[in-house]
Amino acid sequence: MRKPLTAVLILYIAAGLGLARSDAQPDFRKAIWGMTQAQVMETEAGRPSQVSQTDGETVVRYDSVREGGLDWHVLYFFLNGKLVRAKYISNAAHAEKNDFIADFHAVEPALMEKFGKPAAERAVWDNDRFQLERLPYLDQDRALASSILASDPNVGLSVSLGYLRLYTQRLTPRTKILHVLTGADSKILHQIEYRSVQFEAQENAAIHPQHGRAE
Repeated sequence: MRKPLTAVLILYIAAGLGLARSDAQPDFRKAIWGMTQAQVMETEAGRPSQVSQTDGETVVRYDSVREGGLDWHVLYFFLNGKLVRAKYISNAAHAEKNDFIADFHAVEPALMEKFGKPAAERAVWDNDRFQLERLPYLDQDRALASSILASDPNVGLSVSLGYLRLYTQRLTPRTKILHVLTGADSKILHQIEYRSVQFEAQENAAIHPQHGRAE
């Protein structure tokens, strides 16, 4: 017996969103790339704290989300009505800046378990002030994020001033995961960004049209 046309159309639409497969795995939290804003909001328990427009994208924000033993802001980014990117931003406020280094390392085991070893990992030194070693040594022997420890003197201070950046990057067939610790003006930003591989070029072209044309 042939299926009604309406049912067939619904199956095609669901397949395009990645929802027709019962074994589909979420790309970020419970959401799948390409979902609409309404669909993503249905995956979260509460209401968003803010919905805004930034660089042509709709950004939906949730506050005070507990994940991996830490508290985060969660941001979803929609381009042309589709989910293309998302991120966790830590809302930790540590008096001891090296505690941010500890937070960074506390997250890595969960990322390792879910996505495997990083495809790239760096500790980027732009200034050796407050460090006992000079830049050539730091660039050579302390150039991995995993080599920067919370017990190392002044590394949190260096991050907060923009002298040091830590990151790891992982790749799956559908998602790029970038875990970053950066800083400026004595403030530290700890975030994990998830970016759709499928929609990355489209998003870059929309946000940076000149860059998109050059590619």
